[in-house]
Amino acid sequence: MRILAAFLLLALVSCQQPNQQSAELLGANATWGNTEGPAIDSKGNLYFTSRGSYKGVVSWNEKDGVKEYLAVATKEGPGGLYFDASDNMYVTATGEQQILKVTPDKKVSVLAENFDAMPGKSKGPNDLVVAKDGTIYFTEPNGYDGSAPKGTVYRIPKDGKPEVFSQEITGTNGIILSADQQTLYVAHNVAKDTSNIVKWKLPSGKAELVAKVEPCQADGMDVDQNGHLWLTCYSHGIAHRIDPATGQSLETITTAQKALTNCKFGRAGKQNFLYFTSSDMDRVTGYIYRAQVATGGLR
Repeated sequence: MRILAAFLLLALVSCQQPNQQSAELLGANATWGNTEGPAIDSKGNLYFTSRGSYKGVVSWNEKDGVKEYLAVATKEGPGGLYFDASDNMYVTATGEQQILKVTPDKKVSVLAENFDAMPGKSKGPNDLVVAKDGTIYFTEPNGYDGSAPKGTVYRIPKDGKPEVFSQEITGTNGIILSADQQTLYVAHNVAKDTSNIVKWKLPSGKAELVAKVEPCQADGMDVDQNGHLWLTCYSHGIAHRIDPATGQSLETITTAQKALTNCKFGRAGKQNFLYFTSSDMDRVTGYIYRAQVATGGLR
């Protein structure tokens, strides 16, 4: 009986679903189309990219609400954003196939271009992360599921030229560094609704599988203070908190709109808020959400 009881308890634990909550809607706008790339500056202001009739960067805070911040990368609209310690904003210009730097006074410069490792197949740079030493890593998917050509992960050394870091995986998308800057995580798609998270030990190494997530179309990621990864699943309207040591989903957050693209932890006293970008599946109206979580972000 004790063995049976223990077996039933194990079965019950293994079938338990992760804790789940719904995100709070902060704003919606038909000019945003497909929103992407949330990023937070040192003062706690949220910025995100708009890829609708307005193509550029939009800002939001609780006092001032939403403002059009900067029209940039206007061919298709910008993709990912990231702030360094000096509040310089880094932008992936998808249609232009460039990496841009925007200073706090909105001066725009081109950091990288003509880096395409697979001419004719590239869909342009997508997400990016900037290391504390100034190294930039970014993804170029070449497609968004397992039927696409291999995607590319690039590295730009500080004051250097872009170089191919990896071409091992398909559908490269979300990208983030660990707290100690020694591990690079990338989310990618191996089938329409099957996603993997892989990691590399830096400065180089072979991709290692961290987690398999289903159903999911992996998009953006961020990392919390415990080293757990938050992964957004496009077309499913759900974000998973993944333990990279076990690959298990510990908790989830859902959004009313399914085209969930990315997430980023708050700063300046808002580290326990996780911000999300999303849109309707037709990419007509863009949305921003947030949820409060027990374990905050790193910055």
